[in-house]
Amino acid sequence: MQKKVLSKSSQFKLGLTSYTKALRLIWANNLVRYLLIPVLLNIIVVVALVFSGMSIGDWINGIIERSVENMNGWIHAGMIAIKIILPIIFFALFIFIGGTIVNILMSPIYTFLSEKTETILTGKEFPFDMKQTIHDIWRAIRIAIRNTAKQLLLTVLCLLLNFIPVVGSVASIILIFIINAYYFGYGFMDYTYERWRLPPKESRQETHKLKFIAFTNGAIYSLPLYLFCGAFIASFIGGVSTVAATISQLTLKEHSN
Repeated sequence: MQKKVLSKSSQFKLGLTSYTKALRLIWANNLVRYLLIPVLLNIIVVVALVFSGMSIGDWINGIIERSVENMNGWIHAGMIAIKIILPIIFFALFIFIGGTIVNILMSPIYTFLSEKTETILTGKEFPFDMKQTIHDIWRAIRIAIRNTAKQLLLTVLCLLLNFIPVVGSVASIILIFIINAYYFGYGFMDYTYERWRLPPKESRQETHKLKFIAFTNGAIYSLPLYLFCGAFIASFIGGVSTVAATISQLTLKEHSN
């Protein structure tokens, strides 16, 4: 694939400029509607999680009512707390993993956006093949799940740094951001690599060579996740990130030929 690895600064620059090109391409080719789908999915996911919290709370309270003969004020207060707190916990869960869930659900759309981007920029058509499409989507889902597992593991390890006052906490935040940005960027870049029929191992190797592009791409996607309800914003950006990653890879491919 990429014979000559770009310098760090060149990779950062390419990663950033690809976003502006991606926005222009999306707007010029009426692809904005595809960016709204993850927002809708986010709403569905958060509603499902909150209602799940409410249902579980009702189930627990039902068990308490059937098991406890003498209901007193404290028990009633506890039941009310369960009914209120569980939906909040499930909403908090959405804040932490909502973006990942939506990314997995959006794999077919991101695959399409990446393919559409290459068609627009190169004129190369990709005939529809149901078997290959299912294979590509399944690969994207597997990689998203694997990356998420790695992100969670590394995040937990980074959180241990919080035992070191101040310096450890700052280092933990920075490292977690870098890790998440890299793996998100890797996921967005793999949509192109899978279309180019690179095996997952080779895709990882190519992404590692272009790790600063992957980081820059994923960093822009990751930033909103640190905001309250940032998953809604990030889900909108996810499509742009996919297009930007594809533009970066096509630019490199063009220069390497």
